[in-house]
Amino acid sequence: MRALTLALALLLAACTQPRPALTPTPVPTREPGTYSVTALLDLSGSRSPNGGPQRDAMELWADQHSSASPRARLKIVDVAGSPSRTLIELRRAAAEDRADAIVVGASVVYDDTFARAVELAHVPVLFTLPIVDPGGGFGFALAPTPAQLALAALDDAAARTVLTGSIVVSDESPSAIPERAALMADLVRRSVIPTLAKAGPAESAKLRTTLATSTVVLFAGPAKPYLDAARAAPAGSLLYFSYLCDPGDMGELRDAPGLVTWPGSRWIAAGVASAARLAFLGSYTDRAGPPTTPAASAFDALALLASAAEGGIDGAQMRRRMEATTLAGVATTYAFTPSRHAGFTMSDLALLRYTGARTAPVVR
Repeated sequence: MRALTLALALLLAACTQPRPALTPTPVPTREPGTYSVTALLDLSGSRSPNGGPQRDAMELWADQHSSASPRARLKIVDVAGSPSRTLIELRRAAAEDRADAIVVGASVVYDDTFARAVELAHVPVLFTLPIVDPGGGFGFALAPTPAQLALAALDDAAARTVLTGSIVVSDESPSAIPERAALMADLVRRSVIPTLAKAGPAESAKLRTTLATSTVVLFAGPAKPYLDAARAAPAGSLLYFSYLCDPGDMGELRDAPGLVTWPGSRWIAAGVASAARLAFLGSYTDRAGPPTTPAASAFDALALLASAAEGGIDGAQMRRRMEATTLAGVATTYAFTPSRHAGFTMSDLALLRYTGARTAPVVR
């Protein structure tokens, strides 16, 4: 009986113990009069272009507007050249960090999976490198689209020579695929049968031979995989490179026999025009050296978000304000509509080229 009484007492004590308290996941708090922006950049890894210039431009903008109201709280995340990490960090910025807006300064393929992640974020997501026009929703393309870039390159080539026999070169990396598709589609639209040449270690000798007999060559994606082959192109050939090209890589082609051309913002390349652009060029150069076009787009991304946040930071409201506003940035003048979210003005797109050895690029 004594044992039974003791067992019942122990059971009663166990049933009456207080349950352990559950600690809820902390929700990020926001300072009054601020909004948060997360920027996803390639600060390490092999993907081009490196995000360092964009980081410098956004930090410059944040420093210049540190007393603005509302004030942007900028968080920069290194996605290290990884497409999967870019997507993961986008979801984390929206769901865990509760960012009010996201800037993607890394090269991405804007496919159905990425588009769904953007819509689920339910905040403005601004892309500073080329993607297809999102067409609506929460994604905004600040750089020229692959179709716009293909149009500019092929219009220039067609004004110089016949396009028959044009070669599109692609290493089929994720960043090259959208450009390759846009170039080949534009050639077909012009009734030209495009020829695709694959690039890679196994095809390097074959590619050099192909380029040696080609008049118009269009390279998709960053330049580094193609530098050696481009040097084998004959004098008089037209070599068109990507918006994604690193300026340092292009500098290696100053002495190339072919006419090397690549796209960028007219205003950043020429260093002229409005007082705001001149101020950006001067401030950025003092801080980090000559700016790139993606750096200017990253600077503009924060300016666009600041304008949209003036009336409140609800994601849907910021999106609608961006769709209804035209903003003169330093890279271009941006104009969106509810059904068109590609904002780069084509007349602001310039083609750059070298005119001789040891010279700076000039604007065509």
